Amino acid sequence: MRKVDRRSANSERVSQSFSKSAKIAATGTSKKGRSFQLPEVRPGDWRGEIVGSCTVNFGQVVQEGPPRQSVEFTYIILPAALIMPEPRFTWPGVVMIMTPTPMKTVFPDAGALFKSGELPSLSLSLEVTRGQFSDMLRMLEAKRLKEFHFTVEEGIGDSWPIRSWVMAATLA
Repeated sequence: MRKVDRRSANSERVSQSFSKSAKIAATGTSKKGRSFQLPEVRPGDWRGEIVGSCTVNFGQVVQEGPPRQSVEFTYIILPAALIMPEPRFTWPGVVMIMTPTPMKTVFPDAGALFKSGELPSLSLSLEVTRGQFSDMLRMLEAKRLKEFHFTVEEGIGDSWPIRSWVMAATLA
């Protein structure tokens, strides 16, 4: 008897759901001819599910001054399902986790949620410390981070501040 990987099955289900949602959003109608309207993004306690492999990016960029200086950047990009509480709706999304540069010393929010203008998707940017980033990188590499929660506050336009976020790792 073949053992089914639950995470792969969930990823496939979410992927099919995203494809169907994208098709409906692009045409504005469902297969049965009914009109479909994406729900408004609302504040509240959301949850998310990592649905695939992440990419980790490292680099340097020179910023003109004064003084001119080279600044490092490191970030992770994760495909995710972002689940809104009311009305219950699962948005296809991308999570970006970026380490702060030494030039950024003030963090008024724990991150931000952005709505895409062209696609039925959301982007979630999370603020982390260098230490958190290093810990998360190890956990992602071991595939131990799967779900997360975040609190969305009232926003302006297609952008909403994040009040808090948490990811829990499963340990063997």
